[in-house]
Amino acid sequence: MSVLQLLWMLVKLVPMPAVVLWKLLTTLRAPYNKNRNFKRIICDCAFRYVASALTVPEIRAYAGTTLGVYTTWAKKAKIPPIVDEIGGGARLLWVGPKRLGDVILFLHGGGFAMPPHEPHLLFLHHVRTEMERKRVTPGIAMLNYSLWPESTFPTPLTQLCLAVEFLLVAGVDPQRLQLVGDSAGGNIIVQLLSHMLHPHPSVPVLNIPGTLRSAHLISPWVDLRCCSSSWSANSGIDYVSKEGLGWVGARVASSARSETDRIFIHPILASRMWFSGLPTLVSTIRITAGEKELMVDDILALADILREHHGNVEVVVQEGGFHEDMFLDFLVGERTRGGLMEGIVASLVSGCAT
Repeated sequence: MSVLQLLWMLVKLVPMPAVVLWKLLTTLRAPYNKNRNFKRIICDCAFRYVASALTVPEIRAYAGTTLGVYTTWAKKAKIPPIVDEIGGGARLLWVGPKRLGDVILFLHGGGFAMPPHEPHLLFLHHVRTEMERKRVTPGIAMLNYSLWPESTFPTPLTQLCLAVEFLLVAGVDPQRLQLVGDSAGGNIIVQLLSHMLHPHPSVPVLNIPGTLRSAHLISPWVDLRCCSSSWSANSGIDYVSKEGLGWVGARVASSARSETDRIFIHPILASRMWFSGLPTLVSTIRITAGEKELMVDDILALADILREHHGNVEVVVQEGGFHEDMFLDFLVGERTRGGLMEGIVASLVSGCAT
């Protein structure tokens, strides 16, 4: 990024204090904020401004890399970084000890274009410590997949297949493997399910000797067209930007070369029979969404499609919640607000054998 581009970014941030103050004053008593404290509401206002004022490339320029975010956090948390190179430009980044009994494989969000941010790792660390407190000791690994624009569909899907295969070869039982993904990460998990039912010709076939234990989709981004009613109804309420996600979504989706590609990228477009056979792939599916997030209509529509073929799909909508709401709780230190976090931990605990 040039000096002029940096200066222009700073100019765009100049109005931020005034805008945040105005938004704070006008939304402090809004019904959707009734369970948020003052610090969290300020954080939401600041994120909302940055997401609307800066472009995706501008934010990406200062977001770093997935490996860099991970190693910086590990140093701060005084946890030894453990990295597995799994081929295809991908890595597994272990959050805590590398354990191959029960394993949680996490795919971070970020619109396919951003690395994880620190709250992702705080979330995973919290999950691990809470599960250990309940005497359950999983290994937790985050997939370091390639980001847009350096890579396009189906590269992240291929890398997820490599990650699952790496874990299976290492001895992990499919019934002890749980997949967790937020936003774009949730989309990639659904891509994996599509690939297992309808193998994509550009992606290696993934043969799993059994059924995966669970898939947890946290505010999954399942329609990159950004056109359902909630994208308008919750614009300006949710902290993420309709314009920013629409911009990057259109570019990520432009890599589709066929109608099948479009279904993989936008699973909301799948026919009613597309997910037939889903129970043979994964034992349970848990989907969470925020009542006030942009994507909520799309998330609930996908849940309805999955429920037609799978009898164990749980859907939790957080009252007044935003997109992947709990991650901002971690950012401001409110780690246990509401029941969404506790529900995720309880569900992951129930999916473990140890």
